[in-house]
Amino acid sequence: MELTKEQILHIENRLEKNGIKYWDIKIEILDHIVSDIEKRLTIGELYKSALENSFYALGFHGDLTGLNKRRLLGINKIVRKQYFTNIKSLLTNSLSAVTIFSFIVIYYLFFSLVSVTVFKISALILLITPITVGAILHFSEFLKKRKSGYLTYSSFYIFFAFLLLNMFIQFVKPGGIIPVSKEVQLWVWFLVTAANSVFSYAGIQVYLKTKRKIKNSAFKLKNL
Repeated sequence: MELTKEQILHIENRLEKNGIKYWDIKIEILDHIVSDIEKRLTIGELYKSALENSFYALGFHGDLTGLNKRRLLGINKIVRKQYFTNIKSLLTNSLSAVTIFSFIVIYYLFFSLVSVTVFKISALILLITPITVGAILHFSEFLKKRKSGYLTYSSFYIFFAFLLLNMFIQFVKPGGIIPVSKEVQLWVWFLVTAANSVFSYAGIQVYLKTKRKIKNSAFKLKNL
C-alpha cells in the first residue's frame, strides 16, 4: 500500500523539525521510512501506528541533529574521495594529461614572454576566479532553506586546493618565512597557479556531476 503525498510531506516535515536540514540526507532517510511504513500497512497495521513504529524501529525518533552531522561528515568523505579520484583520472587519462601538459606549456610561454606586472595580474585572475565561483556556490547553497549536503561540499572542493597552495605564496617570498629571490617567487606563483587551475577544474567537474545527480534526486523526491 503506497503512502499519499500528504503523508510523505508530513514525514518530511517531521524529519526537518527533528534536525535533518539537508534535503538529500532527508530523501535518503525518507526512502527507508516510507518503504518500512508501506510494508507495515500491507500486513494490516494502521498508518499512525506504522508511522511511529517505523520511526522507532529505524532509529529516526527524537532529536536527529547528531545524525544530520554524521551524515554530513559521510557526504564530505564521499565528495573528497571523488575529488581526488578525479584529479588522478585527469593526470592519468591520456587525453586530459595531454590537455593539461599543453595548458602548462602555453602558460609557461606566456610567463616567459610577458612583463612581471602582466603575469602577476594574470596569475591573480587564475587564482581568484575559482575561489570566487566556488565560494559563491558554496555559501549560496549553505544559506538555502532546502540545501544539499552534496552540493555544499562539492562546491567547497572548487577552491579547496587554493586553501592549501596559498601557503606557498604566503610563506615562500622575499622576506617571508622561507626567504627567496623575486625570481624564485615568480616561479612559485607560476607553479601554484598552474596546479591550482588543474585542481580547481577537477573540483568543478565533481560539482557539475554532483549537481546532475541532485537534480535526479529532486525529481525522485517530487514524484514519490
